[in-house]
Amino acid sequence: MNCEEFRASVLAGEENAVGVAHLESCASCRSQIGRLREMQSTLGDPMLWEEPSPELGDQIEALIGSATRSQDEKAPARHHRWWAVAAAVAAIVVAVGSLNVASGPAPDWEIALPATGLAPDAVATVSGWNEEAGTRMLLDVDGLEPAPQGYMYELWLSDGPVHISAGTFRSGGEVELWAGVHRADFPRLWVTLEPIDDDESPAAATVLDTGYEGA
Repeated sequence: MNCEEFRASVLAGEENAVGVAHLESCASCRSQIGRLREMQSTLGDPMLWEEPSPELGDQIEALIGSATRSQDEKAPARHHRWWAVAAAVAAIVVAVGSLNVASGPAPDWEIALPATGLAPDAVATVSGWNEEAGTRMLLDVDGLEPAPQGYMYELWLSDGPVHISAGTFRSGGEVELWAGVHRADFPRLWVTLEPIDDDESPAAATVLDTGYEGA
């Protein structure tokens, strides 16, 4: 199962053993699983699929016709215009879905992530939602330089020598990440600069760390 197939199965509410195995091995999908499950929940809302009135189709056709009539001579084929309209409608649906996800519940916790000497200008916070399957997190970081070529940043949850990856990212801003454990059991949050290789353990280059107390 590849990432595209896994994410489609989550949105369809068809998670299974194959999907679980993919999620455990794919940091990218783990970073998106919280949002995917929220979107799946939104798509399952019967109100979203309420039967429209019989007049709605005629109203949409009338609006499209008035908006595109002046472009008839420029459009080589009618189906091209309908394709563009369909793309616009799809974009609206995605935007509405994103707004619904963004307007979800307030985080269960929020913590500052102090910057180390490797990223002195960085300012970061992590907001977290405790879920039955683990912890969904939103990392908001400013002042962090984009990862160099061949490197990426990785967020970790740790309890002593035990480290759990919550996913990777390349630059600052808002990044949604996911870990299949609860933060209460793994209190340390930290971000490392990782070379893109086959070593799954944390690198020594730490840029953000709740355990960092400064020089």
